[in-house]
Amino acid sequence: MNYKVQRYLHWLRRIKYCRGFGVQSPSAYRFIRYVINEHYPYYAYDELRKELPRLDSLTRKRMELYFRISNYRQASLWLDYSRRDDTIATYVGRGCNATRVRNIADSQQPVSRDKIEVLRICPIAGCESVLAAALKQADDRTLFVIEDIGYNDTARRLWQTLLESDVTSVSYDLYYLGIAFFDRNRYKNNYIVNF
Repeated sequence: MNYKVQRYLHWLRRIKYCRGFGVQSPSAYRFIRYVINEHYPYYAYDELRKELPRLDSLTRKRMELYFRISNYRQASLWLDYSRRDDTIATYVGRGCNATRVRNIADSQQPVSRDKIEVLRICPIAGCESVLAAALKQADDRTLFVIEDIGYNDTARRLWQTLLESDVTSVSYDLYYLGIAFFDRNRYKNNYIVNF
């Protein structure tokens, strides 16, 4: 089946989860509405499209989400466990100039003892051990992103581990990726979002 048709059918299946409909938590609603599903054309989108013209639509959509997450979190360090690609560093850096992206896939010790602010994990070799180590360091200000949770078995297992973890509080299932927070002052809840 054509990729665009599949994406459209998937979007239709999740139509009732658009733009925060039915979400009772004000903070979760704000995150869904103004970070995940923000449609306002940010200042750097046109520049980034000219700078990186060869991105497919799904990759660009994800990168623009990372731009918004970077803008929202204002983290000093974004850890990235994926195959080396400077695209994410470009988008995250434009979202917040103070954020530095460090790829940890080639590190001997991927997750150091430092505080983790933002961690993106792609389903590549060694991702399970990275998640296990990172979960021990998660605190109220930590945010994890797991790529490809809707159609990759390894990513699905990682996502399920996060959902079952006692330290995970609020999570967002976007099908293409999952976002998890660890704020212990919030009730545990997983929101399905049409992204």
